[in-house]
Amino acid sequence: MINNISTRLSKQAGFVLTIELILITTILIIGSFVGISAVRNALVKSQVAQQNRDITVADSNGVKLGKMLSLNEHETPIVPFIDGGVAPLAPDPAHKNYRAILGVRDDRFTSREPVYYDSPNCTGNPCIKGISDETSDNRGVDNIDASGAVSYLHALQGGPNYAIGRSDDGIIGHLYRSTPLQCPVDISDIQSRYMSQRVVTGTPCEAFEVNQTEADVSCLVGVEAGTSVIEVEPPVENPLCESCPTGTESQGDILDRFLPEIEPLVDTVFSTLSLAGLVPDLDVTVGDICCPIGTQLEDNDNLVSSVVYTLVETTFDIINVDLISSPLVIDLLATLGIQQGTLNCVANINLLSAESVVDPYNDNFNVLDRFTPPFTINLPTNNNADDEWLYVAPDGEGINTGL
Repeated sequence: MINNISTRLSKQAGFVLTIELILITTILIIGSFVGISAVRNALVKSQVAQQNRDITVADSNGVKLGKMLSLNEHETPIVPFIDGGVAPLAPDPAHKNYRAILGVRDDRFTSREPVYYDSPNCTGNPCIKGISDETSDNRGVDNIDASGAVSYLHALQGGPNYAIGRSDDGIIGHLYRSTPLQCPVDISDIQSRYMSQRVVTGTPCEAFEVNQTEADVSCLVGVEAGTSVIEVEPPVENPLCESCPTGTESQGDILDRFLPEIEPLVDTVFSTLSLAGLVPDLDVTVGDICCPIGTQLEDNDNLVSSVVYTLVETTFDIINVDLISSPLVIDLLATLGIQQGTLNCVANINLLSAESVVDPYNDNFNVLDRFTPPFTINLPTNNNADDEWLYVAPDGEGINTGL
């Protein structure tokens, strides 16, 4: 009998369930469900909290422009735009993608950099400054020097410069980028500027004129007296400056180009006056013209004449003689083609030609034409206690009802 029972048991397979095993299994299964539920609860609350923190900008049709990166000084949301349409040309042979930072107001786009035009009302050829240009037209919307109109993101990328320019309606704005080519017009021909960050109800286009100031000629003349029958008291000695005054910089690079024309005229004037016995024998040296930092000497057709006249007049002041209004001097200068003129320093703005950033799906439109104002931002999904469930729509945006 015992042998039969042993034989039957040896033929059976499996394991013996005990109370301890059942309890452990039950605890593990229930604990897993509780843990999964707690993790899900935490994830949902974290997602909702993140949605409350993230601000997304969209147009009137619900098309999202992107998540807000920050706010500018006007509390305008800033969103990034990725430009993948840069042609594989220098300085970008690798055809990289670049970011542009756009400010989005309720009715328009804005940028830190302005766009310049060679015609009134922001029409004609568009041009943009080079990247990281602190000295060229660095006045912001407050019209204070060194206060704005420069974006450093584009310099950090090492790519083109971006700016919002005039759109067809004059308000919403189009996105432009710089090209490797120089602006087709001179800075003096620029007539208007699209300053998108201005706070105005209509178009931010404004008339533009290159600021100019009178050049500093305190270092222009160096004078030493030679042998002469005319004695000047005290002895004439006006050495050249070692450097331009603080806040200004030398314009020697421009002046040097015209020295072959200037020096012979100066020598002719003073040698003639010395032979006439009106001035002592002088060794007059052409020094330097100084302009405020960020400006340069205006290079025009009258530059040589203006420099020579200023140099002659300054030399007369140094040797303390009043001859500039003398008929003999007037006739002499007129014979040499020398006329009184003003030496001006104008803003040194290096402008590059700009091109519209076109829609990748339609070359006839700007990339910003796809968005329709008024622009809006999403609102927080719920402001109830943390332990209350928040039901979120499948697209993750949520509904501001709490249902």
